[in-house]
Amino acid sequence: MDIGNIKCPVCGKVMTPVACKCNACDIRMEGEFSTPVLSRLTPEDQALIIAFIRAFGSIKKIQELLGVSYPTARSRIAELVKKLDSAMESSSNRRDHVIDKLYKGEITFEKALEEL
Repeated sequence: MDIGNIKCPVCGKVMTPVACKCNACDIRMEGEFSTPVLSRLTPEDQALIIAFIRAFGSIKKIQELLGVSYPTARSRIAELVKKLDSAMESSSNRRDHVIDKLYKGEITFEKALEEL
C-alpha cells in the first residue's frame, strides 16, 4: 500500500501514518510518522524519477524510454520538478508558517492545530 498519498475517505485530506509493525517479532510502534517527499508522488512520477536517474539525467534517453518528443519529455520533467518543489515546501515550511501565524495572533490555537 502506498502510504504517501492516502486520503481520508470523509474529508479528502492526506492521512498521517500512525502505526508500524514488525512481521518477524510482532512488535508494534504507534505515533505520528512522516513520509518521504518522494513517497507523496504518484507511482507514475516516481517511475519517471527512477528512469531519469537510471538514464543519468539524459532527457534524450527519457524521450526514448517514454516514446515522446524531446520537448514533451522536458515538459514532464519540469512538471515533476514543480511537484517536488511544492511537496518539499509544504512539508518543511507549512509548519513554520502556521506557528508564525499563531505567534503573531493571526490565527487561534484551534485553527493552528487544524492547519497542522
